[in-house]
Amino acid sequence: MHKLMDKYILTLFSSKAVMALLGFIIIFLLVDIFDHLDHIMDSTMPRIAIIQYYYHSVPWYASIGLPMSLLLATVFTMGILQKNHELSALKASGISVNRLSIPLLLIGILSSIFSFYFDNLFVTDHMEKRYELGSKYNLVSSRSNKIKKKDIFRQESQDKVLGIQRYNFRNQTAHGISIQNFQFGELASRLDAPIMRWNTENENWLLQQYYTRDWDEDSLHFQESKQDTVLQLNFTPTDLTQSTVKPEEMNYWELKQFVEKLEYYGVKDPRWAVNMHFKTAFACTSFLMMLFGISLSIRKPRSSLAVGIGVSVFVIFLYYVGIKTGQSLGYKGTLPPLWSVWLPNFIFFCIGAIMFKRTRT
Repeated sequence: MHKLMDKYILTLFSSKAVMALLGFIIIFLLVDIFDHLDHIMDSTMPRIAIIQYYYHSVPWYASIGLPMSLLLATVFTMGILQKNHELSALKASGISVNRLSIPLLLIGILSSIFSFYFDNLFVTDHMEKRYELGSKYNLVSSRSNKIKKKDIFRQESQDKVLGIQRYNFRNQTAHGISIQNFQFGELASRLDAPIMRWNTENENWLLQQYYTRDWDEDSLHFQESKQDTVLQLNFTPTDLTQSTVKPEEMNYWELKQFVEKLEYYGVKDPRWAVNMHFKTAFACTSFLMMLFGISLSIRKPRSSLAVGIGVSVFVIFLYYVGIKTGQSLGYKGTLPPLWSVWLPNFIFFCIGAIMFKRTRT
């Protein structure tokens, strides 16, 4: 009997969760399209690029919409059981609400685990491609445009300028290198290299092939070298990553490694540690929302399904406000990075656990 009951509840819940998730993804896509409609119409963005941009947006919207979908699906499932008097029948047969909630809570735990790996192994890659397309066709906000991913220029000294066409933080390689030296305001020499790699052991930059041009009063001297050459520059991959990569484009393990590098170099930039802990904190949202959903839907048996949905939307709003506020406080250094994103989870878990404990079984 218990197996049949669990199967029935999970079947009912799964159908509602899928429908809710699809609904949220469509809503997010429509809002994004209308928000960028004027930019799309004014730009020369081809149709295939538009399709690719929103294709890469879907995983991110699915990650955001999953906790909300699970909460609404839980409220719908328990609400339908109450409306059809099935919940009363199950209680009369000796099955408590706690027992009914076990399959749903297990789904919440599994969804949190799935959310963590889905976000870190799938969403981050698509977000990186989305940002590249958005910056190329000016679809990202002005704040995001401050993250310059291509054609990076650094003033190495008063008479030396370094140019980098593109930097890859995953393998710590810079492409399209150009170093220009000036004397008395005029170009004296120039070094060009297709690629520059970071040597972790010696902590310096390494050129495998480069070309030099030297100007004097009479002629131009050109030289090509294919030998490994060490460059001593006044920046590290950590500096380039901070200026060219958004934390959302890195998964948990990349962020963890990068935070360790920041600590090694003594750089104080809490936003990277905050985003690292946010990856784990946000993954637990699915379980928290289902815990709230069970408590909200059966706490007042006579309340309508619409009331439960309204309260659910309010809970979602409060949670996102709480975790985003904590994230902002972590960025400013007001709260430690770990507590800035985990404190809202702890508060909501305590409230949800108390409500669940006081539920009529």
